[in-house]
Amino acid sequence: MSRRGGSWLLLALFLLLAGCGRQAARLEVGDDDRHWRLEGRLAVSDGHDGGSGTLTWEQDGVYFMVDLRAPISGQSWRLSGDDRLCTLEGVRSYPLTANSPEELLQRELGWHLPVAQLRSWLRGRPLSDDVVLDHDAAGQVSGFTEDGWIVSYRDFREGRPLRISARKSPYQVRLAIKSWIALP
Repeated sequence: MSRRGGSWLLLALFLLLAGCGRQAARLEVGDDDRHWRLEGRLAVSDGHDGGSGTLTWEQDGVYFMVDLRAPISGQSWRLSGDDRLCTLEGVRSYPLTANSPEELLQRELGWHLPVAQLRSWLRGRPLSDDVVLDHDAAGQVSGFTEDGWIVSYRDFREGRPLRISARKSPYQVRLAIKSWIALP
């Protein structure tokens, strides 16, 4: 995988992480939503370059730990933290830290992306309460647009999405969730 392709996997890691910062206080979560693990596959593209990998994300209240592994190179990254400090390991020979994943992304890659929204998007809902939801024939949420990102869902199990696509030209992120596990 090229260095640029590796950067897109890193970008996807940031995109799929929303455990830091502002959103924790806004979301209403049930007991089963406070401690969980998600496993799946991730694909990202900037319209020119792309990449894919496996993803494991564990959430415990505001604390998160996200691992991403590229299939061909085997390169892996870990992003972890809470609402005060985030750490990125595997990009350099030493851990990188910031107050938020958005800050890390901006500093390391020069990108500003909607990281805070992803935690809600992964759970099948927008971060903002005033976003209009689209529904399928069965009444299940099929998508919405938030801050210019078009979020689409396919295949739900027990109220949680299994296939998610988020795009804002020229960027696209797709996630196929293999499992959601509620943890004690």
